[in-house]
Amino acid sequence: MKIAKWLKRIGMALLLIVILVLITGFIFEEISRSKAEKIQADGQFAEVENHKMHYLQKGTGGPTVVFETAFDPAGHLQWYHIQQDLPKNYTTFSYDRSGILWSERGTNPKTGEKIAEELHTLLEKSKVPKPYILVGHSFGGMLTRFFVKKYPHDVAGVILVDSQYPSDEKYLSPELYKMVNQGLPGGFLKFANTFGAARLMFSNMFPATAQYKYQNSIMPALLYKSADATLEEQDHMKSIKTEAAAINSFGSIPLFVITAGDKTRYNSFIKDQKIKNEILTAWDKMQKDLLNLSTDSRQIIVEKSGHYINQDQPEAIEDAVNDMVKKITVK
Repeated sequence: MKIAKWLKRIGMALLLIVILVLITGFIFEEISRSKAEKIQADGQFAEVENHKMHYLQKGTGGPTVVFETAFDPAGHLQWYHIQQDLPKNYTTFSYDRSGILWSERGTNPKTGEKIAEELHTLLEKSKVPKPYILVGHSFGGMLTRFFVKKYPHDVAGVILVDSQYPSDEKYLSPELYKMVNQGLPGGFLKFANTFGAARLMFSNMFPATAQYKYQNSIMPALLYKSADATLEEQDHMKSIKTEAAAINSFGSIPLFVITAGDKTRYNSFIKDQKIKNEILTAWDKMQKDLLNLSTDSRQIIVEKSGHYINQDQPEAIEDAVNDMVKKITVK
């Protein structure tokens, strides 16, 4: 009886501790959000259908280099340092998809076609010069297919940065396909976002160097703004991939396929060498297959970079952008 009584007391004490931690976390989160609301956006806003969207424009003149972010709550911040380094005699343009960072969510569905329409409207409203060079990383690379299909005459070139391949089931075993497409634990992350844990979990999104000082000052303070929309994109990922797979040609639009080449990039979270080899082999095949999207394509392998080439070796992307600008402006 005494043991049972002590176990009950311990259980009650643990429950009270958990409740206290949750209350503390909730208060911490609310205070953090109140402070974050005072952070000024670094770009401009334009009305897109029924909501405001945020974009960052640098440089003047054409063409306009348009950056599309990966499945990532950091939005345009993933390109911020690259925009600072690129020449200012042509325009660079990054933005936050609906619901990400400073862009309002609006009511449009999270489909590939609608995302392309919103981006096109945002570009038109911002009055940046045409034509556009689309630069898409990972999920953002897959989204470029919808834009090219709908607005081919506005697109002068495409640069895919370690882009997702929509028909990855062709190259992955069923077990590996399930593993790489399982996604983030949505319910847990929503819970963590409410009680202050998410901003701690994502506190190291950018390297701790001077080049990323601004990004690290913004993230994870504004993570809560992006969380729901990012998870919503995950919910629509399967249908977006299916629709993207049907868009299999850019015609003769020039295409650069930038591919991560670091063979050790999975070592920190995959210990099974057989699985690592399968992923590396499959990814190489998918990246080569992307070249078939255009009759004018070439691959650029960045040997010492992992998936986030825009952080590991941003100069590789900058060089590719400059090469593409020269390629399409040569008379």
